[in-house]
Amino acid sequence: MYPSAIRAQRSVKMGGNPDNRFGHAMLTLRHSRKLYDWYLEHGTKVGITPCVIDADDLMKDPAAVRRLCLQTGLDPETVQYEWEERKVDDPLIARFLSTLNASRGILPGLTAEGLDVEAEKKKWVDEFGKEAGEALARRVDESMADYEYLWERRTTSGGKVDAT
Repeated sequence: MYPSAIRAQRSVKMGGNPDNRFGHAMLTLRHSRKLYDWYLEHGTKVGITPCVIDADDLMKDPAAVRRLCLQTGLDPETVQYEWEERKVDDPLIARFLSTLNASRGILPGLTAEGLDVEAEKKKWVDEFGKEAGEALARRVDESMADYEYLWERRTTSGGKVDAT
């Protein structure tokens, strides 16, 4: 997800430097983890239980999507797995939604399954240059503890993982 954000930013001439303020603010899962933890602590007072869903589970596991809908009070029968392609006039929005808008459903092969992060880091240096590729790798490394924390607590088809 981080390399995609950099590509999108660069394509609309909005920077795309993983080491600038945007990179430090947006290429992190720290905020998501803090929000999740805040709702764990305070949400029960108002009947809110935080949920985490991993994109791979959305793409590969309709039962996890159904469970997430039930957990959040959404109707699982209205989930769309196919849709019509869309054109967005605003070039900025169009770029950030390009893959979704150009698709007619969930695209196979975009999961992280079998992904070799070290090999990806080398590709980032080739694609973005040494400085930006290495900065992107640092952002990913800095995010891993938060990613693993949230991933361990995600909703799956078997239920909500509770690693606490």
